[in-house]
Amino acid sequence: MKIPTGIPGLDDVLKGGLEKGWSYLIKGEPGTGKTIFGLQFLLAGEKSVYISFDEVFDEVKLQAERFGWSLDNIHFVDKVKEMDILSGDVLFYDNISDITEFIESITKLKELENVERVFIDGIGVLKDATKDISIYRRILSSIVNFLNSIGATTIISAEMTGDVGKDVISYLTSGEFVLRRRKRRDGRVFRTIEVLKYRGGDAYLGEHYFNITPKGIVVYPVIPVYKPKEYEWKLISTGNTELDKMLGGGILKGSKVYIAGKTGVGKTSLCLQILKANDEKGNVGILYAFDESKDEILRKYKEVFDYEPKKLVVREVEDISLGEFYNMVIEDIKLEPEIVAIDPLNAVDEMAISTAEFLSMLSLLKSQLEGLGITFIGIYEITQPISEFHFTGAGMSRFADYLIVGRHMEMEGELLKAIAIVKNRFGNHERTVRILDIESGKGLKIGEPLKEYSGIMSGVIRRVTS
Repeated sequence: MKIPTGIPGLDDVLKGGLEKGWSYLIKGEPGTGKTIFGLQFLLAGEKSVYISFDEVFDEVKLQAERFGWSLDNIHFVDKVKEMDILSGDVLFYDNISDITEFIESITKLKELENVERVFIDGIGVLKDATKDISIYRRILSSIVNFLNSIGATTIISAEMTGDVGKDVISYLTSGEFVLRRRKRRDGRVFRTIEVLKYRGGDAYLGEHYFNITPKGIVVYPVIPVYKPKEYEWKLISTGNTELDKMLGGGILKGSKVYIAGKTGVGKTSLCLQILKANDEKGNVGILYAFDESKDEILRKYKEVFDYEPKKLVVREVEDISLGEFYNMVIEDIKLEPEIVAIDPLNAVDEMAISTAEFLSMLSLLKSQLEGLGITFIGIYEITQPISEFHFTGAGMSRFADYLIVGRHMEMEGELLKAIAIVKNRFGNHERTVRILDIESGKGLKIGEPLKEYSGIMSGVIRRVTS
């Protein structure tokens, strides 16, 4: 039987919560949120006990007050004062009578009668109070076995020391969580919780992002949520006849579309064109904008297309973690969109700790959308010379069903925009390059194929002689 952790999002990671009557270890450096974690766990139960080797009650109460929590229903056992920890003159347990007496000081606590949940904070102090690792192991084993025997679900906190998962207490507990501060590639620091071990049950092992919010810890798991459903595979018009021709008739519902190119080649305008066609049919579309505000997007619709979207949802994405972003999209799926677009994907890539993490999240997100028949559009800004770009950035060749590439070209002294369809996984597509013109108030104008020129996409343009 599982019981809730009391921490939003974590029960989803653990597929229901913690096994009742088992013991778990939570580790982390100072300030990573171990005490907050323990308090939330205790507050989710009816009869809970907090045994502290690390902080006095007043300090714990002060932390709780910051979140608006009342500790009236939690029994607090202060081992800090009992062991004289704060003075630095810690008692040493090195003989049988002392060890037995200490163990009984916990196992015979009247507060533990009919207890449901126990949080032991700062258990590492015991290691300093023993001269022999075998004594430390004996004390821990006795306490853990006793709490398991009375059916208490226990969380034990400890500082991060040595190899994770290889210290004494790791072997005595049924599960292990590690709280960390992690630095992303853009330099920002975010918090993660790693499910290192979950014995006897099913869980999503690995690291998951979390925040300490004004209401406590919230976990943002990157895990599957929606089951695939049956839907009709059909071609969706982009709303532009020439673009449809280039794509081979349109875009297949539930497919994945990449629009790649350097700054200013019309990537966002192409995306807005497809979203406009979707909006005109009365369908919901969602655009996650990292570089432009909602007002700027709506202004662009008015200036370029002379159009005001009715069902388009624009989300301005600011400084959040990769896990938060994934959960934002998953939550928005409840709006039943036909199209989800991200502008640009580069910003999501920068959220990740590594490229592998980004690609893993992107793969899961796309499979969730595809399973529901939601078309995905990802805008990707090319930063290197296009002649050196092999369309593998951000996993394009692996994930994209359609790949639209735009670039600048100079013709007769004029700087123009050119587009080409590089990939259509589902069938034939036009293999020519065309001029893209963005006309104020009229939208996108796509010219005839440039058959008299070659080398446009490589940047080495030359006229083809007959």
